[in-house]
Amino acid sequence: MIGLDETTRAKAYILFDGALFDAPRFIYEHDDQPELEYLFLGTPHEAALEVTPCLVKPSEATRLWRAPSVWQDKAIIVVSDESLPLVAGHLRSLLSVQMPDGGFSYLRYYAPKQLTRLMSALNEQERARFSGPVTEWLAFQPDGELSRFDSDGSQLARKAVEEGWFLLTDIHVTALSESARHEFVEKLGRFLDFKDRARLEQWINEASALGFRTEKEVSRYAELAVVHGERIKLAEIRTILSDSEVSTGARLEAADNHLAYGVA
Repeated sequence: MIGLDETTRAKAYILFDGALFDAPRFIYEHDDQPELEYLFLGTPHEAALEVTPCLVKPSEATRLWRAPSVWQDKAIIVVSDESLPLVAGHLRSLLSVQMPDGGFSYLRYYAPKQLTRLMSALNEQERARFSGPVTEWLAFQPDGELSRFDSDGSQLARKAVEEGWFLLTDIHVTALSESARHEFVEKLGRFLDFKDRARLEQWINEASALGFRTEKEVSRYAELAVVHGERIKLAEIRTILSDSEVSTGARLEAADNHLAYGVA
């Protein structure tokens, strides 16, 4: 059972990330009478309805609160005194945000990690504006603990047609990037069972300079560095790893083969 008191649960909604699993099916398997809003419905994102975030108001007899282990890494909890349609409209207005360069970007605030990063990047006034009618955001952390982010809920609720109204500043973007990098360094250290943060940062920078961008690619590069040590800096290995005519995966595979067997 999730650790929410009865009063909080009465005002709580669960916002599922439909890109990670079949949220509607899960909801109806665990609640016979849920109130449900598909956030992409009626928006410019409706073509991607199969992966829409799903906002649900659990019924009194719901079984959703008894199954948090299934969804705690795929959803957040939103608390508000307002109705489902009003809250859904406000959340739709946040599906994308304006970037410092004037462009727009999707904002996956309904992913627990992203919500935590975002709320940590906003000051009290910014969080209040972003939250609108939401008085509390809750997200499970990897260790199972709930992080809570409060707002007074006094700001006006936005509507779906206003999507893109919230502006991320350069300060926000930098804070989000630094938070994401910090989390990745921690995860990489656990994956490699390696605690020297300075070396981990060094390997990430080296991988980035060589054109490796995804976490999988960077992790593979760092793994080669751990296994083969300074040999990864041999001239012939750097030549293999920096060959932009070859895919990143093939470069890493060739470097591994050369280091292990002396062949590319």
